[in-house]
Amino acid sequence: MIEDVVLHAAGQWWILLAVYLLCTIDGFFPVVPSESVLVALASISGTGDTVSLWWVWLIGALGAITGDQIAYALGRGIGITRFRWMRSRSVVRAVATARAALDGHGALVICTARYIPGGRVAVNYTAGATGYPRLRFTLLDIFAAFLWSAYSIGIARATAGWLDNTLLQIIVALVAAAAVGWLVDLILKRILLRLAERKQAAGGGLRAETATVDSPCD
Repeated sequence: MIEDVVLHAAGQWWILLAVYLLCTIDGFFPVVPSESVLVALASISGTGDTVSLWWVWLIGALGAITGDQIAYALGRGIGITRFRWMRSRSVVRAVATARAALDGHGALVICTARYIPGGRVAVNYTAGATGYPRLRFTLLDIFAAFLWSAYSIGIARATAGWLDNTLLQIIVALVAAAAVGWLVDLILKRILLRLAERKQAAGGGLRAETATVDSPCD
């Protein structure tokens, strides 16, 4: 019964509009993970009268871009000091860390943060709030959104066909997508930590060198 409802909805004219709206809202108010919709549609593609995956890929990416731009605009409009909680030590430190990561590794952070629950909104809002160049953000975001949409569909298609039950196919695909997101989060944190350690070490070496040059000769 539930499978029939899912398959019926996947073939309706309004499904692409729903995909666009959910992907947009998820960009600044992540109530429902938008990749779940893409994964679900891709999992049942070819089963009955379902929408084309090319349209799912395109509309999903366009919705993600719209949501990201809204988050960026909210960050730029609201800023990072308007409310008292924004001025707390932990928030200030987190924003400074995000800004440093964007400055030094913008492409890496913007492209990978969307695979981490809550990471997409945090990075895009911080980019706007801290004045990250809009053109650079938009170009990176377009690339990241289309890549993310393809990834979500690819995960679903890679896990499809293993089970006869449609709902189980969707669940397996969602679990796989969550596992990849967790792995990306882990790898990204380690990369940024290592880069920060190298930068700190290089800065320490430079200060030591400067101190040696400036010290008076005996």
